[in-house]
Amino acid sequence: MEGVLKGVRVLDFSEYIAGPFAGELLADLGADVIKVEPPMGDFWRHTTPVAPGESRGFMGVNKGKRGISLDLKHPSARAILERAVRSADVVLTNYRPGVAARLGVDYEALAAINPRIIYCENTAFGTRGPYSERAGFDLVSQAMTGIMAFEGAGGLPHPIITTSPTDLAAGMFMAYAVAAALYQRELTGRGQRIETSLFAAGLAIQYRPMFSIERLDRTPRERLLATVARARAAGRRVDEVLGEQSSRTDVVMRRNNPYYRVFETKDSYIALACLNNRLRRAAARVLEVEDPRVEGDEFDVDLLGPDESLVLRELISATFTNRTTDEWVELFDAAGVPCGPVRLTAELFDDPQVVADELLVELDHPVMGTVKMANSPLKMSGGETGSRRASPALGQHTREVLGELGFSAEEIAGFEAERAVRTWKGD
Repeated sequence: MEGVLKGVRVLDFSEYIAGPFAGELLADLGADVIKVEPPMGDFWRHTTPVAPGESRGFMGVNKGKRGISLDLKHPSARAILERAVRSADVVLTNYRPGVAARLGVDYEALAAINPRIIYCENTAFGTRGPYSERAGFDLVSQAMTGIMAFEGAGGLPHPIITTSPTDLAAGMFMAYAVAAALYQRELTGRGQRIETSLFAAGLAIQYRPMFSIERLDRTPRERLLATVARARAAGRRVDEVLGEQSSRTDVVMRRNNPYYRVFETKDSYIALACLNNRLRRAAARVLEVEDPRVEGDEFDVDLLGPDESLVLRELISATFTNRTTDEWVELFDAAGVPCGPVRLTAELFDDPQVVADELLVELDHPVMGTVKMANSPLKMSGGETGSRRASPALGQHTREVLGELGFSAEEIAGFEAERAVRTWKGD
Protein backbone atom coordinates (compact mmCIF):
# COMPACT_ATOMS: atom_id res chain seq x y z
CA MET A 1 0.00 0.00 0.00
CA GLU A 2 1.45 3.37 -1.07
CA GLY A 3 0.13 5.45 1.83
CA VAL A 4 1.64 8.61 3.28
CA LEU A 5 3.04 6.60 6.23
CA LYS A 6 4.74 4.00 4.06
CA GLY A 7 8.04 3.03 5.67
CA VAL A 8 6.83 3.70 9.22
CA ARG A 9 6.83 0.58 11.40
CA VAL A 10 4.52 0.42 14.41
CA LEU A 11 4.64 -2.17 17.21
CA ASP A 12 1.13 -2.37 18.65
CA PHE A 13 1.14 -3.97 22.11
CA SER A 14 -2.30 -2.59 22.96
CA GLU A 15 -5.51 -4.53 23.52
CA TYR A 16 -9.28 -3.99 23.41
CA ILE A 17 -10.30 -0.85 21.48
CA ALA A 18 -8.51 2.51 21.90
CA GLY A 19 -4.91 1.48 21.19
CA PRO A 20 -5.80 -1.03 18.47
CA PHE A 21 -8.00 1.58 16.79
CA ALA A 22 -5.03 3.96 16.76
CA GLY A 23 -2.97 1.23 15.11
CA GLU A 24 -5.69 0.62 12.54
CA LEU A 25 -5.82 4.33 11.68
CA LEU A 26 -2.05 4.35 11.13
CA ALA A 27 -2.29 1.20 9.01
CA ASP A 28 -4.97 2.88 6.91
CA LEU A 29 -2.37 5.53 6.07
CA GLY A 30 0.20 2.97 4.97
CA ALA A 31 2.17 2.23 8.14
CA ASP A 32 3.45 -1.32 8.70
CA VAL A 33 1.61 -2.08 11.94
CA ILE A 34 2.65 -5.26 13.75
CA LYS A 35 0.19 -6.44 16.37
CA VAL A 36 2.21 -7.98 19.23
CA GLU A 37 0.02 -10.29 21.32
CA PRO A 38 0.62 -12.58 24.30
CA PRO A 39 0.27 -16.35 23.76
CA MET A 40 -3.47 -16.29 24.51
CA GLY A 41 -3.98 -13.24 22.33
CA ASP A 42 -5.66 -9.91 22.87
CA PHE A 43 -8.50 -10.39 25.37
CA TRP A 44 -10.82 -8.72 22.86
CA ARG A 45 -10.46 -11.81 20.66
CA HIS A 46 -12.33 -13.85 23.25
CA THR A 47 -15.31 -11.55 23.85
CA THR A 48 -18.35 -13.04 22.10
CA PRO A 49 -16.21 -15.00 19.64
CA VAL A 50 -17.57 -16.08 16.27
CA ALA A 51 -14.75 -18.64 15.94
CA PRO A 52 -11.96 -19.67 18.34
CA GLY A 53 -9.85 -16.58 18.94
CA GLU A 54 -11.87 -14.38 16.58
CA SER A 55 -14.53 -11.83 17.53
CA ARG A 56 -16.27 -9.09 15.62
CA GLY A 57 -14.95 -6.51 18.07
CA PHE A 58 -11.34 -7.61 17.58
CA MET A 59 -11.59 -7.80 13.81
CA GLY A 60 -13.21 -4.37 13.69
CA VAL A 61 -10.24 -2.49 15.19
CA ASN A 62 -7.28 -4.49 13.92
CA LYS A 63 -7.63 -4.20 10.14
CA GLY A 64 -4.43 -3.60 8.20
CA LYS A 65 -2.02 -5.21 10.66
CA ARG A 66 0.34 -8.13 10.64
CA GLY A 67 0.30 -10.18 13.83
CA ILE A 68 2.88 -11.94 15.97
CA SER A 69 2.48 -13.70 19.30
CA LEU A 70 5.29 -13.10 21.80
CA ASP A 71 5.47 -14.13 25.46
CA LEU A 72 7.12 -11.09 27.03
CA LYS A 73 7.56 -13.00 30.29
CA HIS A 74 9.77 -15.61 28.59
CA PRO A 75 13.56 -15.02 28.86
CA SER A 76 14.09 -15.62 25.15
CA ALA A 77 11.55 -12.94 24.24
CA ARG A 78 14.02 -10.18 25.13
CA ALA A 79 16.22 -10.80 22.11
CA ILE A 80 13.18 -10.67 19.81
CA LEU A 81 11.84 -7.56 21.50
CA GLU A 82 15.13 -5.69 21.21
CA ARG A 83 15.45 -6.37 17.48
CA ALA A 84 11.83 -5.43 16.92
CA VAL A 85 12.23 -2.14 18.80
CA ARG A 86 15.40 -1.26 16.90
CA SER A 87 13.48 -1.68 13.64
CA ALA A 88 10.43 0.26 14.81
CA ASP A 89 9.39 3.89 14.68
CA VAL A 90 6.35 3.77 16.96
CA VAL A 91 5.13 1.73 19.93
CA LEU A 92 1.50 1.66 21.11
CA THR A 93 0.57 0.41 24.58
CA ASN A 94 -2.38 0.52 26.98
CA TYR A 95 -1.15 -1.19 30.13
CA ARG A 96 -2.16 -0.11 33.60
CA PRO A 97 0.57 1.96 35.28
CA GLY A 98 3.46 -0.28 36.31
CA VAL A 99 2.65 -3.23 34.05
CA ALA A 100 4.75 -2.07 31.10
CA ALA A 101 7.80 -1.71 33.36
CA ARG A 102 7.33 -5.21 34.74
CA LEU A 103 7.20 -6.57 31.19
CA GLY A 104 10.19 -4.49 30.09
CA VAL A 105 8.23 -2.50 27.51
CA ASP A 106 8.02 0.86 29.28
CA TYR A 107 9.26 4.00 27.56
CA GLU A 108 12.54 4.19 29.45
CA ALA A 109 13.46 0.60 28.57
CA LEU A 110 12.55 0.90 24.91
CA ALA A 111 14.07 4.37 24.44
CA ALA A 112 17.34 2.94 25.77
CA ILE A 113 17.24 0.47 22.86
CA ASN A 114 16.04 2.99 20.28
CA PRO A 115 16.21 6.70 21.26
CA ARG A 116 14.19 7.61 18.14
CA ILE A 117 11.21 5.54 19.25
CA ILE A 118 7.85 7.30 19.57
CA TYR A 119 6.07 5.69 22.50
CA CYS A 120 2.32 6.31 22.69
CA GLU A 121 0.59 5.13 25.84
CA ASN A 122 -3.11 5.03 26.67
CA THR A 123 -4.49 4.25 30.12
CA ALA A 124 -7.88 4.47 31.77
CA PHE A 125 -7.15 7.57 33.87
CA GLY A 126 -3.60 8.69 33.17
CA THR A 127 -0.31 7.95 34.92
CA ARG A 128 -0.66 10.48 37.73
CA GLY A 129 -3.41 11.61 40.07
CA PRO A 130 -5.73 9.80 42.49
CA TYR A 131 -7.43 7.69 39.81
CA SER A 132 -4.25 6.56 38.03
CA GLU A 133 -4.15 3.05 39.52
CA ARG A 134 -7.77 2.30 38.74
CA ALA A 135 -8.93 0.02 35.97
CA GLY A 136 -11.47 1.30 33.51
CA PHE A 137 -13.16 0.86 30.16
CA ASP A 138 -15.26 3.13 27.96
CA LEU A 139 -18.44 2.71 30.02
CA VAL A 140 -16.62 3.78 33.20
CA SER A 141 -15.15 6.76 31.38
CA GLN A 142 -18.59 7.79 30.12
CA ALA A 143 -19.88 7.59 33.69
CA MET A 144 -17.02 9.46 35.34
CA THR A 145 -16.65 12.22 32.75
CA GLY A 146 -20.31 13.23 32.85
CA ILE A 147 -21.25 11.97 29.40
CA MET A 148 -23.90 9.63 30.79
CA ALA A 149 -25.50 12.24 32.99
CA PHE A 150 -25.53 14.84 30.22
CA GLU A 151 -27.09 12.40 27.76
CA GLY A 152 -29.73 11.63 30.38
CA ALA A 153 -30.68 15.34 30.39
CA GLY A 154 -31.25 15.42 34.12
CA GLY A 155 -32.89 12.02 34.43
CA LEU A 156 -31.44 8.54 34.58
CA PRO A 157 -27.87 8.16 33.23
CA HIS A 158 -27.92 7.30 29.53
CA PRO A 159 -24.78 5.55 28.24
CA ILE A 160 -23.84 5.54 24.58
CA ILE A 161 -23.56 1.82 23.86
CA THR A 162 -23.85 1.52 20.08
CA THR A 163 -20.23 2.67 19.85
CA SER A 164 -17.43 3.47 22.31
CA PRO A 165 -16.96 7.25 22.25
CA THR A 166 -14.07 7.59 24.71
CA ASP A 167 -12.26 4.54 23.31
CA LEU A 168 -12.51 5.75 19.74
CA ALA A 169 -11.67 9.35 20.64
CA ALA A 170 -8.60 8.21 22.58
CA GLY A 171 -7.54 6.12 19.58
CA MET A 172 -7.89 9.12 17.27
CA PHE A 173 -5.92 11.32 19.68
CA MET A 174 -3.20 8.67 19.80
CA ALA A 175 -2.97 8.44 16.01
CA TYR A 176 -2.82 12.17 15.42
CA ALA A 177 -0.24 12.62 18.21
CA VAL A 178 1.89 9.89 16.64
CA ALA A 179 1.71 11.65 13.27
CA ALA A 180 2.75 14.94 14.90
CA ALA A 181 5.61 13.23 16.74
CA LEU A 182 6.84 11.64 13.51
CA TYR A 183 6.95 15.10 11.94
CA GLN A 184 8.81 16.56 14.92
CA ARG A 185 11.30 13.68 14.80
CA GLU A 186 12.09 14.64 11.22
CA LEU A 187 13.06 18.09 12.54
CA THR A 188 14.90 17.07 15.72
CA GLY A 189 15.93 13.44 15.24
CA ARG A 190 14.46 12.60 18.63
CA GLY A 191 11.64 10.31 19.67
CA GLN A 192 9.32 11.00 22.57
CA ARG A 193 6.68 9.68 24.93
CA ILE A 194 3.00 10.45 24.35
CA GLU A 195 0.31 9.89 26.98
CA THR A 196 -3.47 10.02 26.88
CA SER A 197 -6.33 8.27 28.63
CA LEU A 198 -9.97 7.33 28.22
CA PHE A 199 -10.77 9.79 31.00
CA ALA A 200 -8.94 12.62 29.25
CA ALA A 201 -10.57 11.76 25.93
CA GLY A 202 -14.01 11.72 27.55
CA LEU A 203 -13.48 15.25 28.80
CA ALA A 204 -11.89 16.51 25.59
CA ILE A 205 -14.77 15.53 23.31
CA GLN A 206 -17.32 17.38 25.42
CA TYR A 207 -16.72 20.75 23.83
CA ARG A 208 -20.04 22.06 25.15
CA PRO A 209 -20.65 20.49 28.60
CA MET A 210 -17.00 20.96 29.64
CA PHE A 211 -16.99 24.66 28.80
CA SER A 212 -17.74 27.30 31.39
CA ILE A 213 -18.06 31.06 31.07
CA GLU A 214 -17.19 31.60 34.70
CA ARG A 215 -19.02 34.90 35.24
CA LEU A 216 -22.21 33.23 33.95
CA ASP A 217 -21.81 29.58 34.86
CA ARG A 218 -19.87 29.35 38.09
CA THR A 219 -22.68 30.37 40.45
CA PRO A 220 -25.31 28.05 38.87
CA ARG A 221 -22.77 25.22 38.88
CA GLU A 222 -21.93 25.72 42.56
CA ARG A 223 -25.64 25.99 43.37
CA LEU A 224 -26.33 22.71 41.56
CA LEU A 225 -23.44 20.95 43.32
CA ALA A 226 -24.69 22.18 46.69
CA THR A 227 -28.17 20.86 45.90
CA VAL A 228 -26.74 17.49 44.88
CA ALA A 229 -24.61 17.34 48.05
CA ARG A 230 -27.64 18.01 50.24
CA ALA A 231 -29.65 15.38 48.40
CA ARG A 232 -26.94 12.78 48.85
CA ALA A 233 -26.62 13.64 52.51
CA ALA A 234 -30.38 13.13 52.82
CA GLY A 235 -30.25 9.79 51.04
CA ARG A 236 -32.11 11.01 47.94
CA ARG A 237 -31.38 9.80 44.41
CA VAL A 238 -29.37 12.33 42.41
CA ASP A 239 -31.35 11.71 39.21
CA GLU A 240 -34.52 12.74 41.06
CA VAL A 241 -32.87 15.98 42.15
CA LEU A 242 -31.53 16.71 38.66
CA GLY A 243 -34.94 16.04 37.18
CA GLU A 244 -36.28 18.83 39.35
CA GLN A 245 -33.71 21.31 38.03
CA SER A 246 -35.91 22.37 35.11
CA SER A 247 -34.06 25.65 34.79
CA ARG A 248 -30.87 24.00 33.58
CA THR A 249 -30.05 25.69 30.25
CA ASP A 250 -28.98 22.50 28.46
CA VAL A 251 -32.14 20.67 29.49
CA VAL A 252 -34.43 23.56 28.57
CA MET A 253 -32.81 23.97 25.18
CA ARG A 254 -33.18 20.31 24.28
CA ARG A 255 -36.76 20.10 25.49
CA ASN A 256 -37.87 23.24 23.67
CA ASN A 257 -36.04 22.91 20.36
CA PRO A 258 -38.18 20.99 17.86
CA TYR A 259 -35.71 21.64 15.05
CA TYR A 260 -32.99 19.25 16.15
CA ARG A 261 -34.51 15.90 16.94
CA VAL A 262 -36.02 12.71 15.56
CA PHE A 263 -39.70 12.57 14.62
CA GLU A 264 -42.06 9.73 13.82
CA THR A 265 -43.48 9.95 10.31
CA LYS A 266 -46.33 8.15 8.59
CA ASP A 267 -44.17 5.09 7.94
CA SER A 268 -40.93 5.40 9.96
CA TYR A 269 -38.67 8.09 11.45
CA ILE A 270 -36.76 11.15 10.28
CA ALA A 271 -33.97 13.22 11.83
CA LEU A 272 -34.26 16.99 11.48
CA ALA A 273 -31.08 18.98 12.19
CA CYS A 274 -31.25 22.78 12.08
CA LEU A 275 -28.50 24.60 13.93
CA ASN A 276 -29.30 28.18 12.94
CA ASN A 277 -32.42 30.28 12.51
CA ARG A 278 -32.13 30.49 8.73
CA LEU A 279 -32.54 26.71 8.59
CA ARG A 280 -35.20 26.74 11.30
CA ARG A 281 -37.23 29.28 9.31
CA ALA A 282 -36.95 27.08 6.23
CA ALA A 283 -38.08 24.06 8.24
CA ALA A 284 -41.00 25.99 9.74
CA ARG A 285 -42.13 26.97 6.24
CA VAL A 286 -42.04 23.35 5.09
CA LEU A 287 -43.98 22.32 8.19
CA GLU A 288 -46.38 25.25 7.75
CA VAL A 289 -46.06 26.42 11.34
CA GLU A 290 -45.44 29.86 12.84
CA ASP A 291 -42.69 30.20 15.43
CA PRO A 292 -41.55 33.67 16.60
CA ARG A 293 -38.33 32.16 18.00
CA VAL A 294 -36.94 31.62 14.49
CA GLU A 295 -37.56 35.08 13.07
CA GLY A 296 -34.41 36.80 14.31
CA ASP A 297 -30.79 35.73 14.26
CA GLU A 298 -30.96 33.94 17.61
CA PHE A 299 -33.20 31.10 18.76
CA ASP A 300 -34.70 32.73 21.83
CA VAL A 301 -36.62 30.13 23.85
CA ASP A 302 -38.15 32.85 26.02
CA LEU A 303 -40.29 34.20 23.15
CA LEU A 304 -42.74 31.36 23.81
CA GLY A 305 -44.02 30.33 27.20
CA PRO A 306 -43.83 26.71 28.39
CA ASP A 307 -47.43 25.96 27.39
CA GLU A 308 -47.02 27.57 23.96
CA SER A 309 -43.78 25.66 23.37
CA LEU A 310 -45.50 22.42 24.29
CA VAL A 311 -48.41 23.10 21.94
CA LEU A 312 -46.03 23.90 19.06
CA ARG A 313 -43.94 20.78 19.69
CA GLU A 314 -47.04 18.61 19.68
CA LEU A 315 -48.29 20.30 16.50
CA ILE A 316 -44.98 19.67 14.72
CA SER A 317 -44.91 16.07 15.89
CA ALA A 318 -48.45 15.52 14.64
CA THR A 319 -47.63 17.19 11.33
CA PHE A 320 -44.79 14.77 10.67
CA THR A 321 -47.18 11.82 10.86
CA ASN A 322 -49.10 13.11 7.83
CA ARG A 323 -46.42 12.14 5.32
CA THR A 324 -43.95 9.33 4.78
CA THR A 325 -40.27 9.77 5.53
CA ASP A 326 -39.39 9.85 1.81
CA GLU A 327 -41.96 12.57 1.22
CA TRP A 328 -40.57 14.69 4.04
CA VAL A 329 -36.98 14.16 2.86
CA GLU A 330 -37.94 15.37 -0.61
CA LEU A 331 -39.61 18.50 0.80
CA PHE A 332 -36.78 19.36 3.19
CA ASP A 333 -34.11 18.67 0.57
CA ALA A 334 -35.84 21.05 -1.81
CA ALA A 335 -35.78 23.71 0.93
CA GLY A 336 -32.12 23.05 1.78
CA VAL A 337 -32.96 21.79 5.28
CA PRO A 338 -30.62 19.13 6.73
CA CYS A 339 -32.55 15.93 7.37
CA GLY A 340 -32.31 12.21 6.87
CA PRO A 341 -34.17 8.97 7.38
CA VAL A 342 -33.33 6.83 10.38
CA ARG A 343 -31.59 3.85 8.83
CA LEU A 344 -30.72 0.38 10.00
CA THR A 345 -27.03 -0.43 9.72
CA ALA A 346 -28.01 -3.43 7.59
CA GLU A 347 -29.37 -1.03 4.97
CA LEU A 348 -26.02 0.73 4.58
CA PHE A 349 -24.14 -2.21 3.08
CA ASP A 350 -25.85 -1.49 -0.26
CA ASP A 351 -26.50 2.23 0.21
CA PRO A 352 -25.71 4.10 -3.04
CA GLN A 353 -23.68 6.80 -1.26
CA VAL A 354 -21.65 4.18 0.60
CA VAL A 355 -20.97 2.34 -2.64
CA ALA A 356 -20.15 5.47 -4.65
CA ASP A 357 -17.67 6.80 -2.07
CA GLU A 358 -16.16 3.35 -1.33
CA LEU A 359 -16.95 3.66 2.36
CA LEU A 360 -17.01 -0.11 2.86
CA VAL A 361 -14.15 -2.44 2.06
CA GLU A 362 -14.27 -6.19 1.40
CA LEU A 363 -11.38 -8.15 2.87
CA ASP A 364 -10.26 -11.77 2.94
CA HIS A 365 -9.88 -12.87 6.56
CA PRO A 366 -7.59 -15.87 7.20
CA VAL A 367 -10.16 -17.61 9.41
CA MET A 368 -13.57 -16.11 8.62
CA GLY A 369 -13.25 -15.66 4.86
CA THR A 370 -14.83 -12.60 3.26
CA VAL A 371 -15.59 -9.76 5.65
CA LYS A 372 -17.02 -6.32 4.93
CA MET A 373 -16.27 -3.38 7.18
CA ALA A 374 -15.97 0.39 7.21
CA ASN A 375 -13.21 1.69 5.01
CA SER A 376 -10.98 4.62 5.93
CA PRO A 377 -13.09 7.81 5.78
CA LEU A 378 -10.09 9.68 4.34
CA LYS A 379 -9.11 10.38 0.76
CA MET A 380 -5.64 11.86 0.17
CA SER A 381 -4.17 13.10 -3.09
CA GLY A 382 -0.68 12.22 -1.88
CA GLY A 383 -1.19 8.55 -1.12
CA GLU A 384 -3.55 5.63 -0.81
CA THR A 385 -5.81 5.27 2.21
CA GLY A 386 -7.60 2.25 3.59
CA SER A 387 -5.69 -0.97 4.12
CA ARG A 388 -6.73 -4.04 2.14
CA ARG A 389 -5.48 -6.44 4.83
CA ALA A 390 -7.93 -8.05 7.27
CA SER A 391 -7.11 -8.40 10.96
CA PRO A 392 -4.51 -11.10 11.60
CA ALA A 393 -5.07 -14.52 13.10
CA LEU A 394 -3.17 -15.02 16.35
CA GLY A 395 0.51 -15.39 15.43
CA GLN A 396 -0.24 -15.38 11.71
CA HIS A 397 2.91 -13.46 10.77
CA THR A 398 5.26 -14.55 13.57
CA ARG A 399 7.64 -16.41 11.29
CA GLU A 400 7.50 -13.73 8.62
CA VAL A 401 8.30 -10.87 10.99
CA LEU A 402 11.00 -12.76 12.90
CA GLY A 403 12.61 -13.61 9.58
CA GLU A 404 12.63 -9.91 8.68
CA LEU A 405 14.34 -9.23 12.00
CA GLY A 406 17.18 -11.53 10.98
CA PHE A 407 16.35 -14.70 12.86
CA SER A 408 17.04 -17.94 11.02
CA ALA A 409 14.45 -20.67 10.47
CA GLU A 410 16.28 -22.77 13.08
CA GLU A 411 16.20 -19.96 15.63
CA ILE A 412 12.50 -19.36 14.99
CA ALA A 413 11.80 -23.07 15.40
CA GLY A 414 13.68 -22.93 18.70
CA PHE A 415 11.59 -20.02 19.91
CA GLU A 416 8.46 -21.96 19.00
CA ALA A 417 9.67 -25.10 20.76
CA GLU A 418 10.35 -23.24 24.01
CA ARG A 419 7.08 -21.31 23.63
CA ALA A 420 8.62 -17.87 23.54
CA VAL A 421 6.51 -17.25 20.46
CA ARG A 422 3.33 -18.69 19.04
CA THR A 423 2.80 -19.31 15.34
CA TRP A 424 -0.49 -19.64 13.55
CA LYS A 425 -0.98 -23.19 12.29
CA GLY A 426 -3.25 -22.24 9.45
CA ASP A 427 -0.47 -21.19 7.09
